[in-house]
Amino acid sequence: MTTATSPAPISLMPHQQLLHDFLVDHPFAGAWLDIGAGKCLTTLAVLQTVRPLGHILVIAPVAIARSTWIDEIEKWGFPIRTKSLIVDENDRKLPKAKRLQRFQEVATDPPTMYFVNQELLTQSPQETKLLTPVPGAVPPPTASPEVRAILGLLQAQGPSGREELIDTYRSVTVARASGRPPAKTAVRAWIQELLKSALVTWEAYDCRTCSGAGCAQCRFGLVDQLPIQNINGQNTIIWPFQTVIIDESQGFKARDSQRFQALATVRPAMNRLIELTGTPAPNALTLDSPILTPTGWKPMGEVQIGEFVVGADGQPTEVVGVWPQGDKPIFRITFSDGTFVDCTEDHLWAVNSRSRRGKELDPLVIPTGELTKARSRSRATDLEIGLMDKNGAPRWTIPTVSSVRMPSQNVPLDPYLLGVLLGDGNISHCPSFTTMDDEIRQYVEDALPSGMRLSRKTPRKDSKAHAYYITTGKHGGSMPGPRRGQAPNPVKKALKELGLYGRRSWEKFIPESYMWNDESVRLELLRGLCDTDGSSKTGRGSTSQFSTSSPQLAAGVKHLIWSLGGYVTQRFEQREGPQKMPSGQFSMMRRHYVLSFGLPVNPFRLTRKASSWEKRWRVRERAIRSIEPVGTAPAQCITVAAEVGLFLTKDFVVTHNSLHDLWSQVYLLDQGRALGENITAYRNRWFTPKMVPGTTTPAKWIPTPNAEAEIHQAISHLVMSARNTSLQLPALSIQDVNVTLPPDLLQAYKDFKRDLVLDIVQTFTDDDGKLTQSVESIVAANQAVLTSKLMQFASGTLYSADPDDPTTKGRYEVIHDKKIEMTEYLVRNNGGDPVLIAYHFKSDKEQLLMRLRRAGIDAQAFDSSRHMVRRWNAKQIPVMLLHPAAAGHGLNLQHGGSTLIWYTLPFSLEHYLQTNGRLFRTGQTKPVTVHRLIAKGTQDERIPSVLAGKQQVQDDLIEAVSGDFNAEQALLAALEAEIREDLNDLWASKRV
Repeated sequence: MTTATSPAPISLMPHQQLLHDFLVDHPFAGAWLDIGAGKCLTTLAVLQTVRPLGHILVIAPVAIARSTWIDEIEKWGFPIRTKSLIVDENDRKLPKAKRLQRFQEVATDPPTMYFVNQELLTQSPQETKLLTPVPGAVPPPTASPEVRAILGLLQAQGPSGREELIDTYRSVTVARASGRPPAKTAVRAWIQELLKSALVTWEAYDCRTCSGAGCAQCRFGLVDQLPIQNINGQNTIIWPFQTVIIDESQGFKARDSQRFQALATVRPAMNRLIELTGTPAPNALTLDSPILTPTGWKPMGEVQIGEFVVGADGQPTEVVGVWPQGDKPIFRITFSDGTFVDCTEDHLWAVNSRSRRGKELDPLVIPTGELTKARSRSRATDLEIGLMDKNGAPRWTIPTVSSVRMPSQNVPLDPYLLGVLLGDGNISHCPSFTTMDDEIRQYVEDALPSGMRLSRKTPRKDSKAHAYYITTGKHGGSMPGPRRGQAPNPVKKALKELGLYGRRSWEKFIPESYMWNDESVRLELLRGLCDTDGSSKTGRGSTSQFSTSSPQLAAGVKHLIWSLGGYVTQRFEQREGPQKMPSGQFSMMRRHYVLSFGLPVNPFRLTRKASSWEKRWRVRERAIRSIEPVGTAPAQCITVAAEVGLFLTKDFVVTHNSLHDLWSQVYLLDQGRALGENITAYRNRWFTPKMVPGTTTPAKWIPTPNAEAEIHQAISHLVMSARNTSLQLPALSIQDVNVTLPPDLLQAYKDFKRDLVLDIVQTFTDDDGKLTQSVESIVAANQAVLTSKLMQFASGTLYSADPDDPTTKGRYEVIHDKKIEMTEYLVRNNGGDPVLIAYHFKSDKEQLLMRLRRAGIDAQAFDSSRHMVRRWNAKQIPVMLLHPAAAGHGLNLQHGGSTLIWYTLPFSLEHYLQTNGRLFRTGQTKPVTVHRLIAKGTQDERIPSVLAGKQQVQDDLIEAVSGDFNAEQALLAALEAEIREDLNDLWASKRV
């Protein structure tokens, strides 16, 4: 709790002054601000101008509430008493009892600015855990008389809380013996003895006061704990906060959420409400999430308005809105096929269930946060929701994409021919393939370029298959012999152009020009692969299989299956080591990737396989297996023109676009005057219902063509946006520092990038004390994983954990220390000034801390605490390591140093700008130097240009509402200012 004195005049920049004037003149208003616009400072200036009486409540995320607001208040000497309802004076989370005590103190505190997060505004009814006697429980003969007495008391009075039982037993003991009661610690020990003996258990019960309906005894949010009085025959909450500020107001967009309903209930008691947000609807994915476009994948952070992405129907759909969100808590949605997507808690999913499909109902649109809720046991709300059904099986599935429409492009080889060569072909020397089916030979022969023919090789005695060379048939053509290679072979030439010639079986891959081609090319390529290396199992519809030793080829086949509207899972078969072949020889085998998949079309052309394939009655859908928090990252949402609002992200996962459900946020401002008094009026005006088939029940609401523009116009008098166009800061110098890797390491990097496999030799001492070496292979399962692995390689470490072995989680190998050497050099040559180092991987942090501390440099990792921010700004930390995800909005580090080293550059523009902005921001007095370590010859060299290209996306934030004022409004503002001056002295005297 703090109290500031001696208010200093707040100096605002033009864009901030514009917002200030708007918020001063509109008691109930919202401000949509881009990154760095200074919403906290502007709002404090508004409060200094209007001088509101009574308590002020700031509803903000924890990090913003305990850092940004407090820092700005102290910096400007704002005359306001502050008190957090989230953390104590030492920045530690308040325990429940202490938090409830502070809620009660609101009624007696002098005028104060309080801080609370959205989750603590109101809470669901909580069940009470009570000590419950096990039916028929009989204490053993060794039980003490006290234990027997406590068990008898519990059996007589029924389930009780621990403290309730302790007090009851002590009072009974005093009444019986008329002496001193036993100590509470002794009674607790006897109760613990009952629990260990399984005579008593902890059981959860609904609140005994309200039976789970909700009351102050079972709901522990701020609104829940406020006193209630009967006014004019109605129970009314006594709301003590005349001024409310909602920072990140998009958290109130869900009209059915408890937090919105709680705030809407007390809204009439407010005299001023300020909503602050970056965008109105944060249904976002992380900026590095790949979004499918008709020509390939594109990171979410690079998607722009007017571009086209692919919808759930496989057709292109236009992007009509892009909404950067800044740093948000991220959740990982893992599906039944092992794929996953990282998104925000508010991101929407179109989901269905077995029961809904049985009733022919359309999918539901549910945010991530709602999917995580378990089934309610309350008598008042018996809701059947949650990830798992009563049998423990995943409840929700997401739609499977229809076959994706892609533009056609010319390819050098027939797709079926290429599929056969990739499946059972030899492309390391003379193009050839092996098959026991004459039908495949005929298909290949028909697909050969003009002038080419097949030449059969003599089969082995132990094999029924025949090998065929693809040759010109001319003397000296592709046949073995002393004059081979004189006649050109167009198949060999095409394989060279595609980068396939010379590849061994575990190095094969599908060229991009075939993966991103029309449906016929993709399907024929898949048929060539499956006719040679595929199989079909008939049951309730066919499940097909394909296996390969190449991780790149497995990733490409999954891409084909998903793009054709299929479902696929992958497993591994351990075939490493020498295996005995039918000929009696031993051959070294590699891990095999086995794909099991279903398709709406036959993946085979070969008659004996195609005839055993049966079409499923419906393609299997991905089921949601788990939802787990994975930290904080920058995010962005988009709006697409598709009627159902769906588009495709990573691994062809179907996800939902932003709905811009503004009604609840705007309702808090004007109680329904602009967008309608209720959600029904809002929907009837700007949305068209799509009904459940055969009913009059809306399944979803589709925005009308001009809805977004009309809604923005309707609320232009309530909200405005402003941009920072006149920020004056010291010079910013961006310096790329080249790091050179040894030639052998650079070659290993290139091989890894090409093969997706890297062999690492490990040396260790065995049980006999002998020096032993082993080879461990690190595999990048797909291009997305490869990108991360290449970033690790360039930085010096490489994670080597086996995804199938949880005990290896977090394991990594040190590849080189060239970046660490350069980092130490830059730190030592910084003139003794503090240095901020931005790292990406935990392994980098550990190696940096070890190396720098060993060199006598006091390096510390940022722990996100306000105490550490203060130590840094006081120049007490020589080197601080910071992860970009921790460098979110409002973190002020500009007073502690002016040098930043990017150890690993991110692809995320949000991470890059936000981290640079911790030093390069208002209040910095020295020129800022940003060193970017670039490992030459690696993808480090590409990232600066990627970041520069993304900058344009950040320049297109909301401009739908205007900040212009006419002369009449300006005159009214001047008249009101005179009245406010008369209240200044009274206001200040009551607060200081």
